Amino acid sequence: MNTGDPPSVILCAGSERWLRARAVEEARRQCVAEGFEETDFVRYAGPPEEAEAVLGALRTPPFGSPRRLVVIDGIEELTAETAPWLLSYLDQPSPTACMLLCADRVAPGFLPKKGTPLQIKDCRPLKGIALEEWVAARAKEIGKPIDRPAAALLVRRIGENLQGLALSLEELALLAGDLPRIGEAQVRAIIPPSVQETAFDILETAVAGRKAQAMESLRQATATGRLSLDQFFGAVGWYYRMAGKNRRIPRQTLEKSFEEVLRADVRFKQGHPDPEMLAERLLLDLVKLPGQTGLFS
Repeated sequence: MNTGDPPSVILCAGSERWLRARAVEEARRQCVAEGFEETDFVRYAGPPEEAEAVLGALRTPPFGSPRRLVVIDGIEELTAETAPWLLSYLDQPSPTACMLLCADRVAPGFLPKKGTPLQIKDCRPLKGIALEEWVAARAKEIGKPIDRPAAALLVRRIGENLQGLALSLEELALLAGDLPRIGEAQVRAIIPPSVQETAFDILETAVAGRKAQAMESLRQATATGRLSLDQFFGAVGWYYRMAGKNRRIPRQTLEKSFEEVLRADVRFKQGHPDPEMLAERLLLDLVKLPGQTGLFS
């Protein structure tokens, strides 16, 4: 097998759809010649009911491509007992086909024997630093590098979905124009804050004692639809839980404050005539907390 040839079997293990799609596209470029996609590229949305159908597709020689590519999604539904045909094929794969398997997870014992030309693609969701590194690598790949603080901000605003991050990077690269890099300023100007970031900023402002600024931020966020009152009540409850874990607030004060959050949430859901007042009272409670300068500082 030449260096550029794909292995006989590729396993995409993990639930991140963007990484899976990238792996499938890479295999398609290696295996399938242009113009022969309809004859030499077969994809099953899930394990086929009839084993002979997929085995026939794998054993059929390609019409005009180096290899025939057969993709099977959802193999986590299979086990060694329900799909012995697949294990048998993995022991003796066709030399003229590439089988690409996709699974959120792989059942124990459901891997081919050692020696099978198998390539495993890690498609698990990325988190933390690995996610920021992916953003930096993707930005460089599309020709517009991104500063590390800007990458971290983008992750906070978009979340962990790689498809959303990839689309946002393309938008940022386009709107950045002649700028050599994407910076925090571009991300702040183009990508709106997420619910989590909006709530976090409001809580930080309140805990730091900046009452007027916190109140105004809350009013603007709810008025523009960036944050609902229901989400805000949940965020305040989250803060008290985190503060309790970090032992930042005396236990008695914490219990009393958390009870106030629960009471306000119940009154809100029961149709209180002035829910904004309930939210502002909770914000004032945060402002009045003794000795607090930030959530984790």
